[in-house]
Amino acid sequence: MFNKTMLKNKAFKNTMVMTAIASLFLVGCGSDQNYKREVDGNEDYLNSPVLKPLTVPQGVTVPAESSEYYIHFNKNEGAVYGKQVDIRAPIIPIPTIPDSYASYNYGTASLNAPADANVWSVIPTALNKYNIPISSSDNNAIVTGNASIFSSDEEPNIQASYVIHRQNYPGTENIIVELKTLTRGTQDISSNPIEVQRYVVRLFNLIMDEAAPKSSQVVQEQTDENAVEDKSTHEDSK
Repeated sequence: MFNKTMLKNKAFKNTMVMTAIASLFLVGCGSDQNYKREVDGNEDYLNSPVLKPLTVPQGVTVPAESSEYYIHFNKNEGAVYGKQVDIRAPIIPIPTIPDSYASYNYGTASLNAPADANVWSVIPTALNKYNIPISSSDNNAIVTGNASIFSSDEEPNIQASYVIHRQNYPGTENIIVELKTLTRGTQDISSNPIEVQRYVVRLFNLIMDEAAPKSSQVVQEQTDENAVEDKSTHEDSK
């Protein structure tokens, strides 16, 4: 006959061991975010042999070659090969101001907006909201200090600093965001075009969130509230 006290103690110890193991796995997943940006699955394709030239038997006629279907074999190295490929979707600038236009070109995110939108005036508020220090500023330029701007799929040790310019034209203003520095720990990654685009556009979109008209934010809040009310009414009717 089993001793119930011993059985309970053994079950408790087993539970504690399993809990400790699960905690270690969770800690590991929480500190390593690479799984969110890397290909997950079988990698045998990396060892696939190179295609051999087509051998045409004598007397057989083949279609004429077409460059449209030609396969170029290039030796890829570094971040464009294997698991180092960044599979995250590219980030693009999103204008939230009516009658405005946003673009990204060669490390610079730009906004052309009506002058009465007063986008420039909300930039210090946006920077303060996201704990981005301002090193210097005047009527047409803002220089920030280093700050961490990252999401759940990135490492928190990436630091960025920015220069934000304003160009005034009759009835419009251009807001230009570009990087000053971009580092991962002690490594300078400002020459990586993918990372440059990600961090330039991220700050640009944070500013756009702050500059969005309050009316559009109210509409979104009302939509969310209506969705909750509709759900409650539906549940009550059951």
